[in-house]
Amino acid sequence: MSENPPLVSFEEHGSVTLGTIDNASMLDGMTVNDFGNEVVGYVESHPSTNLLLNFAHVQYLSSAALTELIRINDACVAGKGSMRVCNVSKDITKVFKITNFDKLFEIHDEDLQEALRRYQRAVDLTREEEEWANKNKNF
Repeated sequence: MSENPPLVSFEEHGSVTLGTIDNASMLDGMTVNDFGNEVVGYVESHPSTNLLLNFAHVQYLSSAALTELIRINDACVAGKGSMRVCNVSKDITKVFKITNFDKLFEIHDEDLQEALRRYQRAVDLTREEEEWANKNKNF
């Protein structure tokens, strides 16, 4: 990894981890590998991460960034977690729709606090359903 400041900051909010892309307005050839390595490294060292990637400061992303998002999502799923995105610009939303990434990732278009609240609720419901299913296996 380079000696540049981290591109992403992580904050835990209950069982959801907010990953804010702080130091890159463009996820392009210059930053995309560091971005992917930082986030995958975090996810792999924190099993069961439910990651909400905050794109508030990102205006552009290259096709290589889309590949990194798939890699990050795969790392989340492999660690028994999940990934969603929020605060995506209109231009990036168009890219997600054209590439069908809007089908792969849930995109929250409400404000950050509401996105965190909705994702937390979804995680809680999933956990409750799994507990209920496991309880009923014993009958």
